[in-house]
Amino acid sequence: MSEVNVEAGLGQLSACLREIQSLVSWAELIEAETRPDTPPSFRIDHHTAEDLRMQAGLFFKIAMDLHEVLNRQGQECGSGADRARWKKKLLDLEERIRKLRLTDRLIKA
Repeated sequence: MSEVNVEAGLGQLSACLREIQSLVSWAELIEAETRPDTPPSFRIDHHTAEDLRMQAGLFFKIAMDLHEVLNRQGQECGSGADRARWKKKLLDLEERIRKLRLTDRLIKA
């Protein structure tokens, strides 16, 4: 993976995180609108849980690939400064997804 691919991978990871955040918001809305013992006034045909699983899987696959590339020795993927900046961005994105507590959501779904 070259410098361009690392940048593209981080861009994909950011887009994936935005999609996951959107899906989490939808899941929270659906959960908030669910009332026990009351028929729903409307039914949203959703696949939120499935979409969330797919996006989470994609996120973690891309993140693992990026870690592999950034942990290689040698200059094949940029200078030390670039590598440090990319690693920081990757760790930031992983921290942001960790705060969404996806494990709890995915197990519950």
